[in-house]
Amino acid sequence: MDIKNFRTLKKIIELGSFTKAANSLGYAQSTITFHIQSLEEYYKRPIFNRIGKRIELTQFGHMLSEQIDILLNAYDNLESYSLSECQPQGVLRIGVPESLMLYRLHNILKQYKLTYPDVEVVIINDQCSHLRNKLTSHDLDISFLLQPEYTYSQLKTILLKKEEMCLVAPYDYKGEDFLPGDSQMILFTEKDCDYRQIFSNYLKSHNFYPTNILETGSVEAIKKYIYYGMGISYLPLYAVAEDAEEKRLRIKKHTSSITFYTQLVYHKNKWLNPALKAFIDLSIQHAAAW
Repeated sequence: MDIKNFRTLKKIIELGSFTKAANSLGYAQSTITFHIQSLEEYYKRPIFNRIGKRIELTQFGHMLSEQIDILLNAYDNLESYSLSECQPQGVLRIGVPESLMLYRLHNILKQYKLTYPDVEVVIINDQCSHLRNKLTSHDLDISFLLQPEYTYSQLKTILLKKEEMCLVAPYDYKGEDFLPGDSQMILFTEKDCDYRQIFSNYLKSHNFYPTNILETGSVEAIKKYIYYGMGISYLPLYAVAEDAEEKRLRIKKHTSSITFYTQLVYHKNKWLNPALKAFIDLSIQHAAAW
């Protein structure tokens, strides 16, 4: 029995493929196969049915998968006990949406790695809704989120910074309402993005119902498309303030009844080992200067 065999099993279940799990974990596919075979030999039962190129969990595999998160979280906590009197070390898995990764996180990471070089930092870039799910399933130790203040039964939230939002247009845009011209698009973030709904409400309040839409989860792609005059969008001010100052984009600050915050979130049952506690403290320190 080896804990890495269970980590491998969890990744296969998550990604639905031995090959994808091997790529994600940095293993050869033969290693992935060996990990699963070791579990099957130990339990003397098959975990997967292999149907052509597809795999699916057996009934026993489903039973085993229900216990994996409990096992891995307990193991991580037990492993961390030995670090309680030590310098931060081990692996820290941090979730972050793209805009915060590019505009808020770099100085924190730079100082953290200079101060604690023994900590291996893994960054997971994803949508806020997906990051929250990864915290609940213990796939992340902590995550940055940009969203309104919510209360969760399983998650602890630390508000770092109240964020301003703004309408964004090409620099030569002449109007005051920030509605697209005839040849321009509405550039939406992904459907699960909290501030997309604010933008939709703004458009409706101006009796504008877009049909020419481009949707992407990449804030940087949206900014690039606006540079090229392709459309109008709605983004966090921190992501476009420098571009507006240097006259690459035109912005208009926009307030709504919903307030957005950059925040740190972690599972309430997560033990704050030295590596995690040091990261939280450093993030709070940097956020005070934003």
